[in-house]
Order: sequence, then structure tokens, then C-alpha cells
Amino acid sequence: MRKSVAILLGTALMAFALAGLAQTPPPQPPPGQFKIKPLVPPPQQPPQANQGQPQQATGNEKPPKMVISKTEFDAGSISKGSPVQAEFDITNQGAGVLQLLRVQPSCGCTVAEFDHEIQPGKAGKIKATVNTQAYQGPIVKTIQVFTNDPAMQNFQLTIKADVKAILNILPSDNQQCGLIFEGQPVEKDFTIHSEDNTPFKITQVQTEDTNLKYNVTMEKDGLTAHFNVTVPANYPVGPITGRFVLTTTHPKAPTLNLNVFGTVREPLTVYPKEVVFPGLSKDYIMQNQEDPALNKLVTVAFETGPELKINKVVSSVPFLTVTSEATTPDQRYSIKIHLDAKKVKEGEFNGKVTIETNKKVIVIPVSGRIF
Repeated sequence: MRKSVAILLGTALMAFALAGLAQTPPPQPPPGQFKIKPLVPPPQQPPQANQGQPQQATGNEKPPKMVISKTEFDAGSISKGSPVQAEFDITNQGAGVLQLLRVQPSCGCTVAEFDHEIQPGKAGKIKATVNTQAYQGPIVKTIQVFTNDPAMQNFQLTIKADVKAILNILPSDNQQCGLIFEGQPVEKDFTIHSEDNTPFKITQVQTEDTNLKYNVTMEKDGLTAHFNVTVPANYPVGPITGRFVLTTTHPKAPTLNLNVFGTVREPLTVYPKEVVFPGLSKDYIMQNQEDPALNKLVTVAFETGPELKINKVVSSVPFLTVTSEATTPDQRYSIKIHLDAKKVKEGEFNGKVTIETNKKVIVIPVSGRIF
């Protein structure tokens, strides 16, 4: 009996202890430590009506679609000086706005206008002009076009033409005289012929180069003119830039542009035009008399023929000796300028070598330093 009572009493005490533990709050962490929160699953979101379906594109994301009727314009035969006017038609068959971002023509071609934006279902144009005044024969010009169409971001337009001169100029409207030596006159002839058999006359000639001489003659049938340009013997040394504008009575070619280019040079040439001796020690000069650094050469030549005579060569620097030798009789000479080791003096020096010829007096500056 006592044993049963003891068991019942122990059981009651254990139940009371467990109940007290259930009511005791959990221990708090020490100050400065984070509290541990229990993991709570997020609340369920209600399903969207278009879940799993692609979102509708905005207006800016709709792509344009460019369609062009042709990318090449062939004007065929055209008179020189007449402009080639080309048009290219473009339509937008896409859902977005078509943008022509950049339209870049090649040299000699000008884009007159183009539609920067073309709405869906609408049409636009690119208009271009080629000035044919400077061309003759077949020509090809291009235009690079850049758009926002993903399928045609960059493409090329081509303009072709066969430029026919109404007044044909032979051998060319630009003639080169090349290198001319002073005193040698040069002539250039231009033949101008009417290709459509329309008689014409040259009524006026304009040029800014008054040193050039010219002459105009017409054949009896009035279909051919001869234009002669002369570079006279006394033309000044320097470039020749003869630009002529001819006014005609031909209705399709009212003006012609002819050009004569070249260079006039003095026939008496000197090289080099200045002599410099680098810094040299007096001892080195004494021991190396044949060193090229001590012996400078100046070439004097007359390019147009054996007409040159050297009468005298002198130096203003006492320790420079000068001599001349004909390498081509009466045409080319070599002037030797030599440092005389027995006479050199330390320090910088400046002077000149004077070459007297039957054409002119030549002065060569000379400088150097001895230490």
C-alpha cells in the first residue's frame, strides 16, 4: 500500500514540474547578440492571369521593315554639265517607325533631301544630285544609308551615268607642262569640237594668270575651235596654275573650264645652298686632312645645255680654301671647300663662298666651329 502511494506521489510531482517548464519563457541572448527568429514560409501569392504568357511589346519595341524599290539608278547618257537627279523610293512595311539615321554620299554626289522618319505603312524618298561638270565618260557614285531596321542596318545606293561632252575637249581639259626651265617657252593646244554638230563661237576668255599667253582660232564650219596656251620664256620661277574659263555661244555648253599646270625652275642649280662644318678639334683637323668632314662639295650645274662658265671662286674665311673642277664641260662643276689645317683658328666662324659664273654670281653661306 505504501509503495503504491509513493508511486502516485512521484508521478504527480513530475507532471507538476513539466507544466512549470512549459510556462517558463525561453532564455534571452546576452546583450549585443542577434535574436534567432523562427523560419516562417512566405505567404502564397495568387496566380496571375497571364502567368507563363509573353508580355505584350510596347510601340518602341515594334521593329520597322524597310522595303526599297531599287538600290541602283542609271541615268544613261547625259550631257556634261547637266545634273543627274536620282530618287529612291522607300516604304515601311513593319510595325515600328523606320528611321534613316544617316545618309552619306561619296565625293561628287550631294543628297538633296531624305525622310528621316517613315511611319508604319507609309512611304518616303531619298533624293540625290550629281554635278557632272567635272566628269566625262562613265561615272559611278555611291550613297551609304544607315537605318534602325535590324535586317537592313546599313546598305548602299548606286548612281551611274555616262557623261557625254557636248563640246568635247582634246586631248583633255587638264594639261600638264611638267618641269620647265626658265627661258624655255612651252605651248599647249586644246581642240574643242561640237559633238552634236551645233556651230558655236568662243566669245570670252577669263584667266587670273596674266603671265600666260593664249590664242583662239575657229575653223570655217564653226564646229571646231583651237585654243593655244603659251608659257613664255620669261615666265617667273614657281608653279604654273593656268585656269581658263571660256564663254561659248553653244546653248548646251555656255562655259568651258580648261587648265594648264606645271612648274618653272631656274636652269642654274646649286646644291647644297649652305655649308656647315660640325664642331671639330684643331688636333683632329691636323691629323685627318682627307676626312669628308673637312672637305665639303657644292655642285653647280646649268640644266639646259653646255652654256656655263665659272670665272672665279673665293672664300671670305681665311682658313677655307676653295677650288672648282668641271665634271661635265661647260655644264656641271664641283666646288671643293677645304679646311686648311695650317691656318685654322679656334672658335666659331661665319662667312661665305662666292662663285662668279657667266650666268650669275652665286653666294654660299659657310659656318662652323673649331675647338
